[in-house]
Amino acid sequence: MDLGEEPSPKKAPSQQGKPQPRKKPLSLKPRDRTSPKPNPKKDDADALMLPRVNVIGRRPSELDSVPGSADVVDKKELEADMPLNATEALRKVTGVHLYNEDGAGLRLNIGIRGLDPVRSRKILVLEDGVPVAMAPYGEPEMYYTPKIERMQRLEVVKGSGSILWGPQTIGGVLNFITLDPPKELQVTAEARYGSYNYFFAKASVGDTIGNFGYLLQVLHHRYDGFRNLNVRATDISGKMVIRLTRRSVLGIKLQFYDEHSNATYLGLTTPQYINDPTQNHAINDRFPIRRYGLSISHKHLLGKAGFFHTTMYAHTISRFWQRQDFDRNGNGNLYERILNGKNLPDLNAPADGSSIFFRPSTGNRNRAFTVAGVESRYTLEYSYGPVDNELIAGIRFHYERGDERYIIGENGESPTGTIRDDENRTTWAMAAYLQHSFMFFNRKLKIVPGFRFELMAPSRHLARTRVLLPNGSREIRDTEIRENSLMYAPIPGIGLSYEIVKGLNLFGGVHRGFAPPRTKDSITADGDDLELDPEYSWNYELGLRVRLDNYFLAQAAGFVMDFQNQVIPPSESSGAVANDPSNQGQSVINAGQSLHAGMEVSATFDLPALLNGGFNLPLSVSYTWVPVARFSDPESQFGGNRLPYSPEHMLSATLRFFHRIGFSASVSMNYISSQYADKGNTITPSVDGLTGEIEGRFLLNARLGYTFRRGKYSLGVFVSGKNLTNTTYIMTRRPQGIQPGEPLQIVGGIHGSL
Repeated sequence: MDLGEEPSPKKAPSQQGKPQPRKKPLSLKPRDRTSPKPNPKKDDADALMLPRVNVIGRRPSELDSVPGSADVVDKKELEADMPLNATEALRKVTGVHLYNEDGAGLRLNIGIRGLDPVRSRKILVLEDGVPVAMAPYGEPEMYYTPKIERMQRLEVVKGSGSILWGPQTIGGVLNFITLDPPKELQVTAEARYGSYNYFFAKASVGDTIGNFGYLLQVLHHRYDGFRNLNVRATDISGKMVIRLTRRSVLGIKLQFYDEHSNATYLGLTTPQYINDPTQNHAINDRFPIRRYGLSISHKHLLGKAGFFHTTMYAHTISRFWQRQDFDRNGNGNLYERILNGKNLPDLNAPADGSSIFFRPSTGNRNRAFTVAGVESRYTLEYSYGPVDNELIAGIRFHYERGDERYIIGENGESPTGTIRDDENRTTWAMAAYLQHSFMFFNRKLKIVPGFRFELMAPSRHLARTRVLLPNGSREIRDTEIRENSLMYAPIPGIGLSYEIVKGLNLFGGVHRGFAPPRTKDSITADGDDLELDPEYSWNYELGLRVRLDNYFLAQAAGFVMDFQNQVIPPSESSGAVANDPSNQGQSVINAGQSLHAGMEVSATFDLPALLNGGFNLPLSVSYTWVPVARFSDPESQFGGNRLPYSPEHMLSATLRFFHRIGFSASVSMNYISSQYADKGNTITPSVDGLTGEIEGRFLLNARLGYTFRRGKYSLGVFVSGKNLTNTTYIMTRRPQGIQPGEPLQIVGGIHGSL
């Protein structure tokens, strides 16, 4: 018996008349109708899987019956495409918009259905069901992104089923699923090398011995980058799975991540980008980040149809960012370096926004976060009369603390100096949820109402800050400012799916989206509680899903997202430094009623699989159309304007080839239409590069590989090309200027296992 999966719906004979007791207990691991007869001996020999909460089940039939739009990037796709980061892997998912500001995919910026992608604030990102953001409630920015090379699949849910997870339930849920211990001893190794001194190495060892399974993985990544990113990153993870009894499994996962790079917020001015888009002028900026993570999961069967799943999790993450100060308009002060619009040193550079004037000082943003929580979930399957039921109920207690210092360095390379700001922020939170699935007509119709309740108590303590003086200026002083806040949110939702005929499912739903304001936004540096409301939305969708054996899969959905309130923080990462008039003289505000509406379509067709041709040639196409993504408050200054970073059209297509002798190949294209960079919908690019339309782009990638297999042994080689047309394009104008997209890049590698 495999305790590592969530239960999936099992076909049950319909019953008529009055309610009858269930004659056959529901299995904890129901099988698909097409699955072979269970083999207890084989099942016991299978690999142990880490007890985890899956957003979507593993089997195709489970995806078909999800009461809402959902997508899975499976292990076969990841192995075929060999993405260099999570951003590349997710570009093919409908409704998803991403931008890669650093050229290496170190920070995940993902938006769903027209939502702003900045730092992935509007979606919940999980790894094996555990939140991975720096501080999921108080500061949900994704400065750390799980390495794609550790994953076996990715799950994306955008419908009403997302209310089982929180606190971010507006855009949806992205769940990274890590690899499990193999069922027998396996050692793997991989090495890659490519353009701009790209190097990647990976090694792993794992085994299952009786009731004990383990997997140890070590990854190392180096990449100079086309803009001198100079990233050096190491990721070490280990997991153990122990079958305590035939009804109980314990899983332990440890993870360590260490990264050093020259990542910077400073982009290029328009003249600098035109003259040479490969420059990175912030040569003194340093970005070290370190993360330790731990999760302990326990799953215990109760009877024949229910189980408890409890997860304890914790992580610490530190981000000490050294950034040199600069001006865009010289004002006669002493500067350490001055670069004109041609990226050349020029003491007489014009102060018109086309140049960068570096000051002999740094602003060091040092932040450290500690997060811990425990969540317990009970799942029960039962039948009552003609209705099959599944009940999921859970509760979570969560704690997080953030310590932040802003340190003024005395020169352009100083990581230490005078403390300007010193504070800590804490949040205690509790969440409870209940979801019940009612399944009628031999499980053809599924109705799934659910409810989630979030309660959080954030607080902010400032030990040193810039105190506002009567004359309007600010002075650095030691303080003892403390302020607390309290907020709660009821989050209802309901979804349904109906199997019209075999292989054709109708789905739909409505749910309330919720995202709390960041603690530093809701409580000011002066100790004022702004009483910001959480962000709320009503999300609606209706769609169809089609599956024909193993050769055709399609999904189409229409959606509407109606925001009652958006909290607009003028942070650097969200582009507040841009010439956006809405930020002048304003702090964070309850503002921005907005409306999102559109449709998304995806399809995969494999003709050789239909004809039993002996090879596979699947063609996958996904298209997202968001004609409406605008500020909807007619009294607002921006009423009717399109939301920033919300392209109307997104198209992706991939043709893959697999042959049984080991050859594989793929070619893919990705198109994104033009976008606005500010709420004012400015079209003409500004000289400083902060505002202006971002033109649409078309990217072409390809990969060719061969893998020799003999039993459990394998040896493979591959070569892949990114942006084969070497298109020069603007990825984003955030946070502080133009960030160019990646140019042509070739990567080759070798991998093997024994």
